[in-house]
Amino acid sequence: MAMPATTATASLAVAAAVPIKAESSAVVKSEGSARHSPGSGAGTTTPPSASASSSRRNSGPRKSPIAKPPKPVVRRISTGKKDGTGEKKVGRRKGPLRPDQRKQASEIRKLRACLRCKFLKKTCDKGEPCGGCQPSHARLWQVPCTRIDIKDIGYFMKDWKADHESHMTSGLSIYSVKGFAAKESLMWITHGYGFALPIMVREVFVTEDSSLAVEWREAPSVNEGSHDFEIRSERLDVGAEGVNSAALSEYLDKHIEGPFEDFIDDHFDGTPFITEILKTAHRYYVKEKMPVIGKALKLVLAYNLTMHITMVENQGSEVQLDSQIEDAESKYYGRTVAPVMVNFQIKYALAEMWRELQKDILEELSSLYSGVYSGEKMKNWPTIFMLASILLAVWEEMQFDCHYRVPDQAAVNKFCTDMETTPVGVIVGLFHAISQKLPAFTEWDTAQHGALLHNNVSVCEAMTEVRQHVIKHEAYLRTRKESASFDPTDFDSLSNKFLSKLVIKAN
Repeated sequence: MAMPATTATASLAVAAAVPIKAESSAVVKSEGSARHSPGSGAGTTTPPSASASSSRRNSGPRKSPIAKPPKPVVRRISTGKKDGTGEKKVGRRKGPLRPDQRKQASEIRKLRACLRCKFLKKTCDKGEPCGGCQPSHARLWQVPCTRIDIKDIGYFMKDWKADHESHMTSGLSIYSVKGFAAKESLMWITHGYGFALPIMVREVFVTEDSSLAVEWREAPSVNEGSHDFEIRSERLDVGAEGVNSAALSEYLDKHIEGPFEDFIDDHFDGTPFITEILKTAHRYYVKEKMPVIGKALKLVLAYNLTMHITMVENQGSEVQLDSQIEDAESKYYGRTVAPVMVNFQIKYALAEMWRELQKDILEELSSLYSGVYSGEKMKNWPTIFMLASILLAVWEEMQFDCHYRVPDQAAVNKFCTDMETTPVGVIVGLFHAISQKLPAFTEWDTAQHGALLHNNVSVCEAMTEVRQHVIKHEAYLRTRKESASFDPTDFDSLSNKFLSKLVIKAN
């Protein structure tokens, strides 16, 4: 940075001047000793030999036997050239900017400084990449040169609806609905993990019952492949008030505070590394109760339940349903499927909720990184790691679901490219930039490195767990960058594609 270098030069100049003043003061005091002493009488004088000796001793500046000779101070002098080819002056700028400098500063304010120049407080320019992000100047900075703020890097999500639109059957549309019954009744909806969501439902009148079928796919294991199921559901829709967002949020919170790890085991079904990382993040949250970590876990839950089939937990005595799963091959055998229109409304509400959660997490990440480069240094590192890990894990799922559910290959390629070029690069690159003083995850030792993270017990325990996870899956993780490719028969085909970049340091 320019400021520290300038301050050091100024200090050197002052240090070189100080000995001269001190030596001059010593000479004045020595000369005063040759005057008449009040206690020795008016006529008493110093003997000539003593005076000569004193004069010789004080004839020049005395040098300390341990003092080092001052280094010559080299000052850079501005040439006054407006083209900027001259050397910069030492010290802060004095006076107003020149017209060309004002114009450049105004242009950069409109464009925004790139992330590197913003965090490192460097002067940015209009280049793409800017001069500071050129490889010759930023060898250790692996972040794409972008002027997009971290909180805005979710731009690739614009108009993406593959998570919930595909759950609406093609045969059902607003044109199929003729009207709704006035009477509403309470129905309890569940995803099968121990909690139920209260929903008010009403009968819907449609032109054709065949449009009310619910379809879903189950994959018992990678070796067994997947099985498709379909069942006709009831003619019911949510009430006039829709899905209550507060009740839905509470429903998700109960999963986070309760059997979240059971959900991870069941839904991810042993996906390497991600399963362990999400469990570690949850255990860290249980100990620290950080709201932003809770939001990140809620994001994982809301996103995955958007893709999940919904079932009726308790329809009450007033509602009789026939949509019970009778196929023994289904893991939901014996359960009652929620009506297709109720199913869609809940998925849509979940889709809206996880998008807001992702937005909040990106805003929090932006604030945490600003804190790192404003003096807080490693204080925010554990939170940044947890948020980055969870975010990348969800983005990997998004890529798979986009490939799986969107028929337009050009749209799929654009979505994936937009995600990987800048957003993933920013998340991974910034994390590596702030991790330079920390050891690789495989080398973490709490006794040796705990002080770097303020010896926080919860953080150190989490780091020890992550170390074990990385060591266990290191060979697998090192292959994911090149080998991860979409396979519709393997739900884990894109897993750890991004997360491996985060935990495995590049050479």
